[in-house]
Amino acid sequence: MIIGIIGHAGSGKTTIFNALTKRSGESVPAGGKISPVLDVVSVPDERIDWLSKLYSPKKTTYAQVKYMDLQGMSASTDDKAGHMATSLIHMRQVDALMLVIRNFTNPLQGKPKIIQDLRHLEDEFILADLAVVEKRLEKLALEGKKGKKVSLKEVDFLSKCSKLLNDNQPLRVNPQLFDDPDFKGFTFLSTKPLLVVINNDEDNDKLPDLSELDLKSAEIMMVRGKLEMELAHLPEDEAEVFRDDYGIMDSALNRVIEKSFSLLQLITFLTVGDDEVKAWTIKANTIAREAAGTIHSDIEKGFIKAEVLPFELIKQVGSYTQARRANMVRLEGKTYLVKDGDIINFRFNL
Repeated sequence: MIIGIIGHAGSGKTTIFNALTKRSGESVPAGGKISPVLDVVSVPDERIDWLSKLYSPKKTTYAQVKYMDLQGMSASTDDKAGHMATSLIHMRQVDALMLVIRNFTNPLQGKPKIIQDLRHLEDEFILADLAVVEKRLEKLALEGKKGKKVSLKEVDFLSKCSKLLNDNQPLRVNPQLFDDPDFKGFTFLSTKPLLVVINNDEDNDKLPDLSELDLKSAEIMMVRGKLEMELAHLPEDEAEVFRDDYGIMDSALNRVIEKSFSLLQLITFLTVGDDEVKAWTIKANTIAREAAGTIHSDIEKGFIKAEVLPFELIKQVGSYTQARRANMVRLEGKTYLVKDGDIINFRFNL
């Protein structure tokens, strides 16, 4: 699962990417790049921290999120054919989008234009999707005139998409449109889950008023990107002093990573032991048998039962042995819907 980081040139999106990925000596330079840069970030998880202390395993593995730093987009309508066309190719490949919006004064660009920048980016997504829909409808109409068989279901689907887009509505407002697996192949931009990150300057920890915007089905949060990047590259003892000076109770970057994970509708189940404590990533509402397949296909094929212990219960009693004695460990079948934080031991037969 990949989250693409996009924003106007000068928004600080690469600063946030560098902070998230803790790229130091090989940090991505801001501006000017065309090729996207991909990196992997571990998802902070206090449950894994606690279990790792309990088991002292040889290896501890956290869930991960992949971030792709995409080319900066120009806020100028005169530059659509350049930056936008290049960015679109890569934006369609990601699973969700993080929009970084500048909320600080820039010597070259002046004061921030938050509302304008947000509207411009959302409009670009809608226009790009509308172009795809209209092109496909034109092709289907031409095939129909030539006597070829045309899918009326696809025409109806595209017509509904066209109506939404022409009403300046992103397609994510009607996710039911994509319930049919036949239409999963369309890589529309305005269907992608959206996280809006307002990038403030170092002295501003407030989220601006965005009440005049109607950001459909989008998550919004504030980050002080430059400050967070400085913190990310400090030794922990120095970072602690830095956080105290700025009154930072928790890392905004951790919240961005956690929000990114939930934005993709992902959860984790956990496996524990002396060899490894590990978080396994699955989609929400995954059944136990399919979850077993994320560990190994043989476990899925030979699935018998899942021994399930919610993390809260092992923390409550202090150990897996104590939880078993208290009859807290449940046996679940293959259709059990795995919950976030379930500690699972799969029984299987090869």
